[in-house]
Amino acid sequence: MSIEKKVLITDKISDKTKKFSRQYITPEANVIFCDNAEDLKEHIASADVLITSTKGISKELIDKAGKCIYIQKYGVGVNNIAIPEATERGIPVGNVGGLNARSVAEYAVMMMLSVFKHITTAHNKLVNEGLWLKTVLRDDCYELSHKKVGLVGLGNIGREVVKLLKGFECEVVYYDIFRLSEQQEKELGVTYIELDDLIKEADVVTLHVPLTEETRYIINHERLKAMKSTAILINTSRGGLVDENALMSVLDSGHLLGAGIDVYESEPIDQNHPLTKVERVILSPHNGGGTNEAIEAVVREACVNINSMLLKGVIANEKNIVNLKNLKRIN
Repeated sequence: MSIEKKVLITDKISDKTKKFSRQYITPEANVIFCDNAEDLKEHIASADVLITSTKGISKELIDKAGKCIYIQKYGVGVNNIAIPEATERGIPVGNVGGLNARSVAEYAVMMMLSVFKHITTAHNKLVNEGLWLKTVLRDDCYELSHKKVGLVGLGNIGREVVKLLKGFECEVVYYDIFRLSEQQEKELGVTYIELDDLIKEADVVTLHVPLTEETRYIINHERLKAMKSTAILINTSRGGLVDENALMSVLDSGHLLGAGIDVYESEPIDQNHPLTKVERVILSPHNGGGTNEAIEAVVREACVNINSMLLKGVIANEKNIVNLKNLKRIN
């Protein structure tokens, strides 16, 4: 008689994500959805596989997960997982890259349009206060077309943003620590530029890099002040890329047209956070990759390794293992 395998999804996820998890995780496993801290406390010690969407999997949590053989991120960024501790335990950590890139890219472009055209202000004033701001808002609205858009990071999501911007005939510049070849730049229609020059010249600065020690606060007070007064900042990547206190200070000074923010240093963002009081800032709840198409694709891809580890104890898709080199070094 085989021992039941247990998969623990450590944070609250959407109903669609639950549906796709049940659909693609092997039926031989018992899938537990932790909608609260008590669920997590009850099942952590007996879990074979841990899955996270946004909740952190800390060293303390890994220490409690004595049976764990695999950790999976539903998405790309693994900065919320204690990877050194997992590696020390010999636990592979997997992520899924690129499959929600179009969804996040669409969201970033939507944010650009919404900030330039003050969509939320127009909606809220009309619906909540009955104000018809037709002539008031027009003087402060702009087209995205023909603007210079600066991408900080040109990975899967950044490249999708470039494709979407072609219809707006934008001039697209980018900065990335891994510069493309001249041929690749020509094919994409982008121009490489150093980061501080991009900050100074772009009408839109949009962030598409992971959160690392090197990228934390890559957008600080100095760089925010260096942006054009009519420029906007878009962050659909990771909250720690932007110094939120510096952003508030610069916005309070009247500098910058506005910002579109989907991610925060601490999530969920507090209802009384100063950014929630600024009309020129559009906020959303870390939902850039949250479409039906992206959710299914991410879960389906993640389950390739989840099921292989549960049923065979081996990794089926090594390219999705973020600590593979260090695991091999240990072994």
